[in-house]
Amino acid sequence: MLNKAMKNLDKSLLWITRFAYLNALFLLYSLLGLVVAGAAPATVAALQVSRRLLNGEEVKMHRTFRQAYKQEFWSANKLGWLLLGAGLILYTNYLLIKQADGQLFFLVPFLFYVLIFCFLTVVFWSFPLLAHYKASTFQVVRNAFIIGLTRFHMTLSIAVLLFALLYHSIGLPVLLVFFCFSVSAFGWMWLSMKVFSTMKQEEQLAS
Repeated sequence: MLNKAMKNLDKSLLWITRFAYLNALFLLYSLLGLVVAGAAPATVAALQVSRRLLNGEEVKMHRTFRQAYKQEFWSANKLGWLLLGAGLILYTNYLLIKQADGQLFFLVPFLFYVLIFCFLTVVFWSFPLLAHYKASTFQVVRNAFIIGLTRFHMTLSIAVLLFALLYHSIGLPVLLVFFCFSVSAFGWMWLSMKVFSTMKQEEQLAS
């Protein structure tokens, strides 16, 4: 009984250490790219490390993270800058709609929120896809949109997970420094891999 409790404690401490270390790597490499050029590849690298951990692989955290960061630097930034540009355009439109103060036809705000939903769907699925598959930016965005709509319940799950972790981390800055990004990446990739695994099984059955 005592041995089992000690093993469970060791396992818990191991995962806490892993999450803290992965979080530190994410923050460090994001800053190395001055955030603008570092956040996207650091996100993909954190997701790749999480994927390997979920697969039960023995992972040398820093080496694996650094390798993924370098390999996906340009593709991740291309995707990140594209999404950032789209987000800025949507934010500008939001300000214009807000400034109109109800003078627009009701369909305009409705269509705008549909676009917001589509944008967030692409964001939620693009980075796990880039971390899991080799594909062009166009293919990643297209597949992210399709998966996000056809697996809406998982899209909602990812949204709830990420927003909940961010919300609680803002209230507890210690979580932001040590665990927020790593736990988010791990949970994000875990949910995504469930979908990728199901899709692979469906493809095998279809063939």
